[in-house]
Amino acid sequence: FQHYYITNNLSRMRSIRTVCLISMLLLPVLSSYGDQTHEYRDCTTLRMRTCEYANLDTTLKIFGWDCLSDSQYMCALEMTEKRIALGKPILQYNGRWAFRRYIGLQEPASVFFSFCNGFAVFLGISNLVAKVPVTYNLFHTWLGYGIVCLITWFVSFLFHAKDTVTTEILDYLGASTMVMLSLYCMLLRISGRDQFGKIKNHLNYKYGLPIFLLWAYHAYNLGFYKKIDYGYNMKFNVFIGVTHHLLLTGWGLWNWNHRPHIKKAVWVIVFSSLALLLELFDFSPYYLVMDAHATWHAATVPITVLWWSFIVDDCVFEFNRFKRKVV
Repeated sequence: FQHYYITNNLSRMRSIRTVCLISMLLLPVLSSYGDQTHEYRDCTTLRMRTCEYANLDTTLKIFGWDCLSDSQYMCALEMTEKRIALGKPILQYNGRWAFRRYIGLQEPASVFFSFCNGFAVFLGISNLVAKVPVTYNLFHTWLGYGIVCLITWFVSFLFHAKDTVTTEILDYLGASTMVMLSLYCMLLRISGRDQFGKIKNHLNYKYGLPIFLLWAYHAYNLGFYKKIDYGYNMKFNVFIGVTHHLLLTGWGLWNWNHRPHIKKAVWVIVFSSLALLLELFDFSPYYLVMDAHATWHAATVPITVLWWSFIVDDCVFEFNRFKRKVV
């Protein structure tokens, strides 16, 4: 009887632990399904019946809002404000938090910081053009990289201004392209060169072709599936980013005493790794404006400035070093 009693209690304890574990795992999942509540659905249905596209503000029409998306936004905001007033945790609706819209911009904070990041890249490109001679072998490589970064932050601006299937795919694809191109540029930067400092031609194909094929595979996964696999996209970008950081860290430590600007690259690695935590651990928006993703966008602005400062310093350093060799 005692053996049965102990065994029975152990079984109950295992069951309780299992239920608790499942509850903990499901909690963040359930919190993203506010759009499944009857209150939200009823609100959306009622607003759709009374909505007329002609009556929408011009700013909303410019950014692609229609009756359906406007009704969903207004109801999500209404439900969120009610839950805040009642002291309840807020939910996500249609996979995102409800933000306070401004002049038709769905996520004004992320829009603003996307613009700031793009402007930081623009200043970096301007600095590159002003200080680095065109004859430097990596000048056009970094210039092309900068143009891709500008496009990436532009599509990020569009996506956060108004979330659509197209802008979402472009935003994720742009981010992946920028990360992969960063890896490609660093591979070229640290690879072997001839006595004049020029990169050996075969390295462009050795690194470029595999990275391009990987990018094409990733683009296919993002653009041709009906539903984006957010988990896959995050893991892919984190993997490429970590690879880039490890490569840059190893190269930086190897050249620590020879290149004073290496310290900037190290700080970029430290700060960007810390900023990544904002992407991995989401939190609801403060005052319905700043969530984890918007905070991450804000954090990347100074990181972008520091990264481009390193790029320009490294280009100038390398150009002068090989110039002295030739002379």
